[in-house]
Amino acid sequence: MAHVRARWGVGRGLPLICALALLAPVPAAIAAAHTGVIDHVADGDTVVLRSGERIRLVQIDTPEVYGVTECYGPHASADTKAMLPPGTRVRIVTDPRLDQRDADGRTLAYVWKGGLLVNLRLLRTGDAAPYFYDGDRGEYASQFFATAVAARAAGRGLWGHCLRGAVPLRPTRGVATGPVRASKVRFATTAQKPGAGCNPNYTPCVRNSATDLDCAQVGHEVKVIGRDVYHLDADGNGYGCESY
Repeated sequence: MAHVRARWGVGRGLPLICALALLAPVPAAIAAAHTGVIDHVADGDTVVLRSGERIRLVQIDTPEVYGVTECYGPHASADTKAMLPPGTRVRIVTDPRLDQRDADGRTLAYVWKGGLLVNLRLLRTGDAAPYFYDGDRGEYASQFFATAVAARAAGRGLWGHCLRGAVPLRPTRGVATGPVRASKVRFATTAQKPGAGCNPNYTPCVRNSATDLDCAQVGHEVKVIGRDVYHLDADGNGYGCESY
């Protein structure tokens, strides 16, 4: 009889156990992460690892440098290259809220260099705009958007250099900065004329000014040959206003 009661008790408890199992919370999806070493930077928002894996920095967009080169595209690429030179060890983290690969087979991920989130840094410097493809918002979407709003208000990067400060902030669409100006001044063909009102720290001519100048006022690419008194060379590579 005791054996019968034991069997009856177990049988009666099974439905309860099953019900509790069904009610248990399902663990949230976990971000996948792996490390890699930078082989080269393809453009402002795409890097290639030594393994051959191509990484598209997720939830941001930089101006194009292939096909029709867009305003600030070369500058954004230069900044990413400066941040991630070949041999840099990085951590690649995907977001379970978002697609893991794009139509070109690139891994969509956040790229960490130590404690630096590269995606976020590019937004802070105005090299990139937030891009929430299909309206999907990842783990850092709110922070990304707020950072871009602050960069735009300060006129940093593409926000101050392109379309006369009128680049639209549209997170569900890729950034559109317009094409690089076709009439680019060539350094080799333009001489600096003494006494012509040109600041001696730049070539070709940048006019003397009692106040700071920005690239919209200069209107062309320049080479820094002295001190960068007008702060035109944002990435310290010896050239300023490279998107013009």
